[in-house]
Amino acid sequence: MLQRALLLTLLLAAPAYAEVPLAQHTCPNGLTVLVAENHALPLITIEYAAKNGSMTEPPEYNGLSHLYEHMFFKGNAKIPNQEAFMARMRELGMEFNGTTETERVNYFFTSTSDHFADAMAFMRDAVVSPLFDPKEFERERVVVTGEIDRNESNPYYHFWHTLNPHIWWKYPTRKDPLGSRETVLHATTDMMRTIQHRYYVPNNSVIVVTGDVKAADVFAMADSLYANWPKAADPFVEFPLVTHPPLPASSVVVVEQPVETFIGQFTYLGPSTVGPSVPDTYAADLLSTAISEPSSKFQKDLVDSGACVRVGMSWFTQKNVGPISVSFEAAPDKIDACTKAVMDELPKMKTADYLSDEELLNAAHTLEVGQAHERESSSGFAHALTFWWSSAGLDYYDGYVANVKKVTRADIARYLDTWVLGKPTVFGAMVSPEMTKAGDNEAHFAQLLGIPASQGVGPPATNNAPAEKPTKKKSSKKGSK
Repeated sequence: MLQRALLLTLLLAAPAYAEVPLAQHTCPNGLTVLVAENHALPLITIEYAAKNGSMTEPPEYNGLSHLYEHMFFKGNAKIPNQEAFMARMRELGMEFNGTTETERVNYFFTSTSDHFADAMAFMRDAVVSPLFDPKEFERERVVVTGEIDRNESNPYYHFWHTLNPHIWWKYPTRKDPLGSRETVLHATTDMMRTIQHRYYVPNNSVIVVTGDVKAADVFAMADSLYANWPKAADPFVEFPLVTHPPLPASSVVVVEQPVETFIGQFTYLGPSTVGPSVPDTYAADLLSTAISEPSSKFQKDLVDSGACVRVGMSWFTQKNVGPISVSFEAAPDKIDACTKAVMDELPKMKTADYLSDEELLNAAHTLEVGQAHERESSSGFAHALTFWWSSAGLDYYDGYVANVKKVTRADIARYLDTWVLGKPTVFGAMVSPEMTKAGDNEAHFAQLLGIPASQGVGPPATNNAPAEKPTKKKSSKKGSK
């Protein structure tokens, strides 16, 4: 015990982790370029990201940002087809990937630093001049529907996908990056062009280069390579993001899957990384981190007591409403006991003695170490930077650790009062057919939670965004050089 206390004291007394120099440049067309030099190894990562994803998708476009991601690694004005694209990547010794999320799409290439100039040009061609060849498009449609099939084989996907329309009841597609098979099957190359011309524009994009490079070289090359990529109108002025309304009331959603244990989840609509709720985001992260420790009162009361198998709380970093989730797992014979214990525990977290000074300091230190780990590899740092750039902003990222360290118990209490305690929630329960037969159904959980059956059972009324007609535009020749 003395050794642990001494170690903690040394950690807390240690100076803050040295910042990795991050150089920033804005090209004449509005393209943001970030460079983090790391000359330890002759490796580079070049990553492109745009503020795009399901947040931009009305129903008929849902999942098409993801389909576009798959079309990124295909033919363009300089590379005739996917086969040539892959051959060129092999020549440059590249590792590659891309992801589509609610508020970001990103693509990266990692190679050796001697291929820096060629890799920069290769990225430029993929970004500004995709061909969207109809044959390649049809092949990739099959790949994406296959990915949907694989997700549907996972019980947790069904759990999440069933809860989603209840949580984001007015605009559910805006929080569903994978989308649906129907939208993918009805997608057209004209719709890909609409996404390209609307969101893949320099003033809605960032290029991040990390590793064995010099910032001045990157900036000069970016100015040259992207000189003919014209600045466009701000997409979020003409096509503003939707405002997710509060949950009108609490509700219960039961999902039946072949599971062995009970999975429960309370979901609340939480704060955002922009606007007046920003201070609550730091309290959200600090609290979630503190109570995840096995030694915390939260874990002792709910797991060590035997009520639950596991339990956790999280808030998702988002500019456009981050959800708060309290998730737990229980044995079939302890479903009610675990659920009730979680409900009873939530208000205790705002009491003055729930978290000690040591626990708050340790949680802040854990988050600081986590940010340092993001910088441990050049490629990992590139991924982290594009996420923070799109879903929080670089100023938020720069001040994150300092602001987390300022969080007080009063801030945590305010966060809980504002977003969790007494607020409408979507309660999700994933049960097996045997649990359903034993009476673990929507009516039972509504009664357990004290939600009127007429209010808590059944789907909410959905008033999704109106259909948006694809905008047909000719491919701009200014995109290639």
